[in-house]
Amino acid sequence: MNGVSGQSDTSPAALAEEITRNSASTLWFVGRFLPLTKRRLFEASYATMRVIDDFVDDDFLNRSADIRENTRVDAEAFVTAWSDQAEAALGQSGTLTPEHPHASIFTALSEAATGADIPYDPWANLARSMIFDVREQTLETWEDFEAYCEGATVAPAAVFLYVLQAVEQGEREGLVAGLTGPQLADQARDMAIFCYLTHIRRDFAKDAGRGGQLVTVPRNLLAANGLSKEALAEAPEACVPLLEEIGRHAELRRIAAREMAGMILPNLAPAERTILDTLLSIYEAMHRNLNDQPLPDQNLVSRWTDALRAKAIEAFGNMGP
Repeated sequence: MNGVSGQSDTSPAALAEEITRNSASTLWFVGRFLPLTKRRLFEASYATMRVIDDFVDDDFLNRSADIRENTRVDAEAFVTAWSDQAEAALGQSGTLTPEHPHASIFTALSEAATGADIPYDPWANLARSMIFDVREQTLETWEDFEAYCEGATVAPAAVFLYVLQAVEQGEREGLVAGLTGPQLADQARDMAIFCYLTHIRRDFAKDAGRGGQLVTVPRNLLAANGLSKEALAEAPEACVPLLEEIGRHAELRRIAAREMAGMILPNLAPAERTILDTLLSIYEAMHRNLNDQPLPDQNLVSRWTDALRAKAIEAFGNMGP
């Protein structure tokens, strides 16, 4: 797994920070401006989620068909063991296992979550989506897609919204937000799915070129556009109407996400308010770019990302490192 092996001399918190930084995700970009206690919990949470996602996408799904079939049961067991360790790290059930391949990351989560009322639900939801991927089940409809999103994207977004809204009770008392897992998921759902649809559009050409395994688009939407996962790489231009339709779904989610943000932002501390607004603004700008150019190459995507992040830095001023 990325950034995990060969790091026995690295503290758990530093390792979580390294994994989060190496992801170069937009969440990492804005998350580094959090106050220290919140940043530690965000990094530890993100790192635990990152390693299981990397295991499924970059390890298991990259194996040959025969090897995947022969190792599927073990891979599913690995996801379940990961979920158990997350629950233990949050102090809700079981004990941490020092022999687990990601023991240091779970130690970081345990340390950062001490005294916090962060719910286990996001990790449980993510595990369900990862097992869905390991089993190579298909998304037939938009309803299937939205159910899959509860783990694949709503879960990490719910954790991030928890971190933004939590209040530090004292040096030894931890963070408290007073929000349940379902409440956080309700807050995060439209924001997360909007961002996820933007990711799908942004990375579509790259993912299609890998044979379509990582293209998480419902089959009925592909079929309605005369496409199949297996044929996506053959004629990328034929995918433009599909991408435009996904963009219309994304726009509906964007509108709902801004409405939810409008309810959350006034209650946040100034730094957290800037972070959430900047995060949404980055995705909104990418969304507009993709509306203008539905099938960009990766060089153009990189230029867009660099430009958006450079502009976003202005919003942070001297807030962070």
